[in-house]
Amino acid sequence: MNITKSGVLMLLVCTICFSSLSAQKKKKGTTPVTFNTTETYLIKLKDESTFTGQYVERTDSTVVFTAKSSRLVISKDDIESAKVIDPSRFVNGKYWFANPHHTRYLFSPSAYNLKKGEGYYQNIYATVQSFNYGLSDHFSLGGGTELISLFSGYPLIMVTPKFGGYRINDNWQAGGGVLFVGGFNDDFNGGAGIGYGIATAGNEDRNITFGLGWAFSTEGDVESKPVATISGMYRFSKNIAFVSENWLIPFDGYEPFFSYGLRFFGEKIAVDIALINSPDIATEVIAIGFPYVDFVYKF
Repeated sequence: MNITKSGVLMLLVCTICFSSLSAQKKKKGTTPVTFNTTETYLIKLKDESTFTGQYVERTDSTVVFTAKSSRLVISKDDIESAKVIDPSRFVNGKYWFANPHHTRYLFSPSAYNLKKGEGYYQNIYATVQSFNYGLSDHFSLGGGTELISLFSGYPLIMVTPKFGGYRINDNWQAGGGVLFVGGFNDDFNGGAGIGYGIATAGNEDRNITFGLGWAFSTEGDVESKPVATISGMYRFSKNIAFVSENWLIPFDGYEPFFSYGLRFFGEKIAVDIALINSPDIATEVIAIGFPYVDFVYKF
């Protein structure tokens, strides 16, 4: 099947528009909270300030909460939003918001999946652009391109379908998917990818993922030896986590690639600053590894 340049551009525009509309729809669909005394709430006020507390009672014009042994009387008109939060998200007395980017390390995924209606935009090195969107709680679909190849007229297109979020037990989840990269020009329409399976142990803040994948091409080639990955994430503060992603790639024998870095995040954004290394990179390029930077916005 031939894909024209204009068709590729149209696909990207539709993806961006679809993502924007989904984000707007989600904002408009906020469900009012019915307060009860057994839950803990995250309250956002119209002046953009927030606090966590337990509901006590309400009147016609106010809502009363307790927060850190204090009694807060808040006007209903001042409340922008309120949502129930899990008390286990309090660490040393401080509320840690949910990890906004727990479904992926740097390149490779964890077995956690986006929830239906969730999505994120990722920018790597300011040139690789991609979107991922949860079509269900167990299936997400992603796509993107690399800007230099796009504007040169011979775009590289990425497609990343993924199944995930299948709970094995209280500590393990499983998933799998495909990472496919294709090139399209007058002389060649095809590409290559990896079909993989993964298992993740831990929770969304602190976990380790094991994966196996087999490389293939559209010319019918399938690698007989699997790619192996071991990746991990350790959130040690409200806004910072350590991230490591490590690959064994079957070139002549197996060649290791490993990475290590920090993830800085807020409730909707994440920024990775890391180093990618291998024995060849360390000896021939730079000892500490090649710098890696990306940015993620969740919607």
